[in-house]
Amino acid sequence: MLVALYGTLKVGHFNYERHLKGEMPTTALFAELPFEMYTNDDYPMLVPTANGERHRVWVEIFEVSEEQLRELDALEAPYGYWRESVLIESLGENVGIYVHAAPPPIGFTRVASGKWPP
Repeated sequence: MLVALYGTLKVGHFNYERHLKGEMPTTALFAELPFEMYTNDDYPMLVPTANGERHRVWVEIFEVSEEQLRELDALEAPYGYWRESVLIESLGENVGIYVHAAPPPIGFTRVASGKWPP
């Protein structure tokens, strides 16, 4: 399955080293998604936009096994993230992406660039 990652699971970040080390993204790009990015400086989150408005978000797309997907789901779930399927229009593909409920928690600020770290 394809999964779009935008935070600590990207190459070079701490969760990448723990969960995907040695894997390389099939592509990396800005995707127009119906989410906004927020951060508390330690990690980012995507929250759904109220009206489906799309924002640019920098993602690394990985092909992962079912086992890896279960591991990533288990990593994200305790922090209130769930995986949704979203169309990456420029690729013509649906991918999984981890999102968090809106509004973002107190202490998170919007990342206008859509790329973390900013």
